[in-house]
Amino acid sequence: MYALMFMVKCRHSPVNQQSTDTDAVLCVYFFHLTARCEACTAVEENTVRVLDKYFKSQLKSGTISYRSINIDDRENRALTERYKISYTSLLLVRADGTYTDFTNTALNYANMAPSRFEELLKTEIDKNLE
Repeated sequence: MYALMFMVKCRHSPVNQQSTDTDAVLCVYFFHLTARCEACTAVEENTVRVLDKYFKSQLKSGTISYRSINIDDRENRALTERYKISYTSLLLVRADGTYTDFTNTALNYANMAPSRFEELLKTEIDKNLE
């Protein structure tokens, strides 16, 4: 029952291709509500940890950008509408506008198996930078 409630709370609308709002090769967008569940918090914390551990130089150079975006804030409405986001989501958006929706993987592993999450996210970011 918990898993079913969890999936409903953290579900979002899919998106196929959009333009990014930076010059980065890869934009990592973590969309969240103001009120967050434990799993949603774990996604953000572990995403930041992976970026800091493996991609610090790319963040510093601007090759990768990271944004945590509260979808409840009016100022973020344009971005959330662009990606049709309504709940917690983790997107890896390439400069050409194509993207990888990493949400389901993130929600499945970030809280309960953070080392697996780290491995999967690092691999996915590496693939998106190729």
